[in-house]
Amino acid sequence: MAESSRSLQTVSYFLPGMAIAYGQAIDTHPHRHSLWQLCLPSDLYYLNGQPLTTGKVIQPNELHQLSMPNGWVILAEPESLLGEAISGLPQQLPSVTKDARLEALLGQLSGFDQLAFALNHNSYQCRDPRLLALLAKLDNCLQAECVKPEQWRAKEIAFDLALSESRFLHLVKAELGIAWRPYLLWRRLICAVQAIKSGRSATDAAYLAGFSDSAHLSRTIKSTFGMTSKQLLTSFSAR
Repeated sequence: MAESSRSLQTVSYFLPGMAIAYGQAIDTHPHRHSLWQLCLPSDLYYLNGQPLTTGKVIQPNELHQLSMPNGWVILAEPESLLGEAISGLPQQLPSVTKDARLEALLGQLSGFDQLAFALNHNSYQCRDPRLLALLAKLDNCLQAECVKPEQWRAKEIAFDLALSESRFLHLVKAELGIAWRPYLLWRRLICAVQAIKSGRSATDAAYLAGFSDSAHLSRTIKSTFGMTSKQLLTSFSAR
């Protein structure tokens, strides 16, 4: 599994259908997003003002505010294998040791075999071959230069797939569990964050991912993750 940054304190991975990060001093504003979220703490933390010591699942589009000194935050697309695994987890989940190694996390998930498997072998549950081909093109952005978002308008994609725009939008919602617009926004955010982490300026990252400017990108990061881009990189980037 390739990793985008790594240290003994923080690490982050961006892979098809998911984002996994071990962070420090995570302190978000209230926010919501379209993904399943799993929080696995290494210390006492607060979720929506409630003190907790065990892991917690946050459902898609659930408003939440997280303050966690150390721990794992895992985001999964709804109709991925990992999303399915997280959705089936019990309410009470273990805490984890202060260790940013993914192999250390997997070693602590005894009894959660589906989750451990999905973290290593996540796959889309989508079965439509046209959407699978589209997802494969989007996944190329995880390893190479992002494809400009102008090429991903619903009307043009539907035409390429020999579908009406309405049929394409319905199919995406049914197969991916997210409407096309927020799904594409999520993928663009991944591109932008990876660009910033690789040393690009916020302005360059915004242009690359199709945002109008760095201020637009910053607003979108904050509304989606509850943190400014600077806070996000401070909490989850290698130091």
